[in-house]
Amino acid sequence: MVRASRVAPCLFLLALIPTLMSMALNARDVSYVDQLFYKIEKFPLASHDRIALRALRNRFEEETIKQPQPPLPYRDRIDELLLCTAGLLDENQFLAATGLHKSVDQQLRYELRQMQIELVRLKQLSQLVRRESPDD
Repeated sequence: MVRASRVAPCLFLLALIPTLMSMALNARDVSYVDQLFYKIEKFPLASHDRIALRALRNRFEEETIKQPQPPLPYRDRIDELLLCTAGLLDENQFLAATGLHKSVDQQLRYELRQMQIELVRLKQLSQLVRRESPDD
């Protein structure tokens, strides 16, 4: 005969074990966005690109927390996120991170970013040349 003192702990364990297993399995599931950022962080990026990537991730997470029903559908938000990250990654890095080739908009975003970097570099170079040139 089963003692009543053993039934309660057995029922508790029967309820607890599936709950713990469910929590463990849910903790293992990583969202697509987290996986994407994890892959991108592995690439050799400049320090300003890493800062931009962290800011983008923080903004995405803040918008997700603030708005339970985002104004854009999730797929559109992912497309917007991919467009932003496309400016930081070249074609090969983007393909490795997402498994997709860049769209025209994404390629243009990358080229625009490269031109901005080149303009800053040229501006710094011209300032250096001006400083070193003899005053007339």
